[in-house]
Parts: sequence; C-alpha cells; structure tokens
Amino acid sequence: MKKFIGFLAISFLFVSCDVWTQIEQTAALQNCKFSLKNVQEVSIAGVKIKDLKNLTTADVVKLSTAILNKNIPLSMNVNVGIQNTSQQTAAINELDWICAIDGNDFVSGIIKNKYSIPANSNITMPIAINTDIYKLFSSGNIETLKNFVNSFSKNDATSSRVAIKVKPSVYIGQQKMQLPNYITLEKSI
Repeated sequence: MKKFIGFLAISFLFVSCDVWTQIEQTAALQNCKFSLKNVQEVSIAGVKIKDLKNLTTADVVKLSTAILNKNIPLSMNVNVGIQNTSQQTAAINELDWICAIDGNDFVSGIIKNKYSIPANSNITMPIAINTDIYKLFSSGNIETLKNFVNSFSKNDATSSRVAIKVKPSVYIGQQKMQLPNYITLEKSI
C-alpha cells in the first residue's frame, strides 16, 4: 500500500509539473508576434501560377476545363512567422485559420500539430491550403480572382491582399484554452 501511495504521489508531482509547464507556455504565447511571411507554390487547376505570359496551350486547356467543370482547385502554401519575445518557451497545440483574398474569406481549417517556440526565437508555421475556388469565381468575384492570379505575373502591376486569420489554442491539462479573437495577418502579393 505504501508503494502505491508513493507511486500516486510521484505521479501527481509529474502531472503538476506538466500542468505548470503548460501554464508557463501559455503565458509566453501572449508575448508572441505573428506575421504573414509569404505565399508560395500557388497553382490553380494544377497550373503553377508564376508568370501568366508563359502559359502553355496545355495550361490554358487545364484552366478552361476547370472552369467548365465548375471545379477550380487552388493549392498554395502560406507561411506564418511566429516570434517569441519572452524568456520562456511558448507552445501552440492547435491553430484555427481562415484564409481570405481581397477581403473575401474562402477557406478555413485547423492545424492540430503541436508547435514549440523557444524563448527569444522565430519559427515558421506552414499552412497548406487546398480548396475549390469556383464559388469565389462564380459569386461575382471574378475581379478578385483575376487580380489574385495577375499578382503573380512579373509584368502586371496588380496586387491582391492575402490575409490569414489565426486563432491559436493550448491545452492546460485536458482543458482547451483558445484566444477569444482571430489575429489577422495580411500581405500584398
């Protein structure tokens, strides 16, 4: 019985230390600064969008087919920078996100990977976005889509505002703690 009570006491001590660490990491998260670093590897309907002047006939066929089929897949990587300015390691257990182009929210998701941000350091959290943008195209936002695609052309002066709204969560024990509001990160591309 004494061994069992000793085991429980040691277990409680480890659990208490773990909860205390989670509380410290949550406090450190409040000092973190978030930024939208860049948008990379953009493709629409399997066509890499780099320079629209260099589209091949096959690229035009792919894009046209996607529009006719009412299925325009968009794939891109959005890199979020997180800078921890505190003296403690910060942690994120989950990250809810919403992506918008020129003020139009079009996709959301949750990253359920745990990230640790060491004291006084920076990390990059990649967000892989894969969605159908036909509804953005078909709901009268053709100019938004056109500006977004043209933003990647070196010869075009148009730009789009890409925004990623993030809401980090941490766990303290089994309780999920989430920021009350989204943090909006924007960048012109």
